[in-house]
Amino acid sequence: MVERNPVVGYLDETPAVTCPYGDVRRVITGGAGGVANVHVVEVSMGTTHYHEGYDEVYYVLDGRGELNIDGEVHLLRPGAVAVIPRGIPHSLEATSQDGGRLKFIIFGTPAMAIDDSRAEPRK
Repeated sequence: MVERNPVVGYLDETPAVTCPYGDVRRVITGGAGGVANVHVVEVSMGTTHYHEGYDEVYYVLDGRGELNIDGEVHLLRPGAVAVIPRGIPHSLEATSQDGGRLKFIIFGTPAMAIDDSRAEPRK
């Protein structure tokens, strides 16, 4: 059981981790605080996958794109919020002409270590 504690993280103090289609900054992760993992992601796309162990909430900061949630396509733009329950297949793709990236925050609940097998993207 992860202990619930207050925690403050800073984007400008969080190193970027390169992923196949962009990068992610894991501002609060590894179960710190015990409430949610908070990652800032900037990618051109994400292939279809699901997570076995946690739910995700996306909050779009910049860019435009499409989010496919279990076969239903939703347009993304700044201010969009998407709730993706665990076990639901999803993918996204940027459609912006200005750099072709989507920047968004992912809130993952429950909080867990990034190397926890339940957090792994599954196909």
